[in-house]
Amino acid sequence: MRTHGRWDLMESFVHVVVAGSFSAAADRLNVSKSLLSKKVSQLERHLGTQLLVRTTRRLNPTDAGQALFHKCERLFNDLEEAEQSVLSLDLMPRGHLRVVCTDILGEQYVARAAAEICGAHSQLKVDVHVTMRTVDLVAEGYDLAIRYGDLTDSSLKARRVYELPHVVCASPEYFAHHGTPHSIDDLRSHNCLVATFDPCATWHFKVDGKDIAIDLQGNWRSNSGSALVTAAVEGVGICRLPELYVREFLESGQLVEILCEHRSDPLPVWMVYPNTRYTPAKVRLFIDYFCENIERLTQQRTRAAKVARAVASTHATRRSGSTRRADARPRARSRRVP
Repeated sequence: MRTHGRWDLMESFVHVVVAGSFSAAADRLNVSKSLLSKKVSQLERHLGTQLLVRTTRRLNPTDAGQALFHKCERLFNDLEEAEQSVLSLDLMPRGHLRVVCTDILGEQYVARAAAEICGAHSQLKVDVHVTMRTVDLVAEGYDLAIRYGDLTDSSLKARRVYELPHVVCASPEYFAHHGTPHSIDDLRSHNCLVATFDPCATWHFKVDGKDIAIDLQGNWRSNSGSALVTAAVEGVGICRLPELYVREFLESGQLVEILCEHRSDPLPVWMVYPNTRYTPAKVRLFIDYFCENIERLTQQRTRAAKVARAVASTHATRRSGSTRRADARPRARSRRVP
């Protein structure tokens, strides 16, 4: 078998092991499941040994398969680094960059940065995947991820890119009906909207320089920050969320901050990426661009929200005026039919 053919078969085998199934690997590679199965079988015949144990739920490598997988993985990583080291000589980033992030930071700011970068670099393709799930970058083939707070995975490289202050707030209508909490303990007698995702599930405060963490209860829970904001604006209860979620609602008066004197320390935001000897130019570009432009992107969103509110208010005023004019018109008298 020619060397090129062996590399192709081994690469297919590695993708199958990483994905855990032929179907998942085929979806990622955009090829047919039968083609991948054929390539792995061909590799097994060439080596004269079974590499995978096929079960109904998952594929597991044999001892020989495990040994081959680890060697191939190192070889392919070295090959990728060799290619990227050459490509880095060209200042134009290229290739496929896969970024995974969460909720509003991903939907609004990472996505905007990715759009601007793609507009400036036509040879770069960017995928932005938004999920609340913690993703295994290496196993699932991502180049970058957003993480919050203290980092626990020491196998990844990380760069601090932002800080998220958290705000406790509710609507004026809620405070009018239920009163305004004046202390942290007062929150226990209020309906607190519960986030079911880290790092917002536990509420943190600063008291006399010390961090205080408490778990509060309420009748409304969600794994989406945007959904929690909606509930707060509708007067359901009190929320504690990163300022990015609530900034425009605070400025419009739809939400009011409380206990600001007990704000916790801002939550660090990290971009993490695989710990290889060489960091691809596309990864460095994305991180640098995000760090340099995140403040501008947040300000743009705030200005856009203000414009949207002004336009909505103008339309509402015009509709109200039209209604009043229509009501003021004299009604035509009905003619009596003889």
